[in-house]
Amino acid sequence: MELNLLGEFQLLVNGELAQINQTGQRLLAVVACRSAPVTRSQVAHVLWPDTTSARAHANLRTAIYRLERSRPGVLLVSGSYLRLADGICVDVDRTRRLTTRILAGVVRPEDALDAALYEDLLPDWDEDWLVEHQSRHRQLRLSCLETLATGLAEHGHHGAAVHAALAAVQADSLRDSAHETLIRACLSQGNRHQAQTYLASYRRIFRAELGIEPSVRSLADFGIVSRHGVPA
Repeated sequence: MELNLLGEFQLLVNGELAQINQTGQRLLAVVACRSAPVTRSQVAHVLWPDTTSARAHANLRTAIYRLERSRPGVLLVSGSYLRLADGICVDVDRTRRLTTRILAGVVRPEDALDAALYEDLLPDWDEDWLVEHQSRHRQLRLSCLETLATGLAEHGHHGAAVHAALAAVQADSLRDSAHETLIRACLSQGNRHQAQTYLASYRRIFRAELGIEPSVRSLADFGIVSRHGVPA
C-alpha cells in the first residue's frame, strides 16, 4: 500500500486507488504526519477540537470502525496508540529522507531529478492541525529545490537547474534566494537575456508586493559585465 499526501490525498492498494471517506482521510493523514505512534486522545482532540472529550473519542471510535470496514489493515490500534500498518509507503516520509540527504550533499544532483519536490502537503486542505506540517514541508522543499538547482547547474544540467529554480520561485514569489538561484541558473546556462527577464520580474514583484527594491538590482551583482566592461 502507498499513502500519498503530496498534492492530493491518495491511498493506493496494489496500484489501484482506494476509496476512503473524508473522515477516514483525515484520520490517516493525522497519523501519517506524525513520525511516531500517536495516542487516541491526541488524534481525537486534533480532529474534533471544538467538541467535548467524550464526543471526540466517540467520533474517533466511529472513524476507526468505518475505516477498518472499508480498508482493513491500514491502521493499527495498539492499546491507546494508533499507527499506520507496517509496509505502507508514505510519500512525505520518503521525500523528507531524500531532501535531508540532498541538503547534506550526500546525493548527486542528477540522481535527485525525479524527487517529489514540486507538490505541497495537501494544499487544498484547510485544517488548523495541518498548518505546521505544511509550513515545515514547504520550507524543506524550497531549500532543497534551491540546493538542487545550484548543484545541477554546477554539474552542467542547466535546463533541469532552471526548472528546479523556477519551481521554488513559483512556490514563493517573495523568496529572495529562490529568485537569485533562478537568475544564477540562467547565467550558468549562458542565457543572459532570460536572466535579465527574470531579474526584471523579481524587481516588479518586490516593488508591487512590498514597496521595496530586492537585494539584487542588476546582473552586475552577480559579477556580470557587458562587452564594454561596464555593469550589465
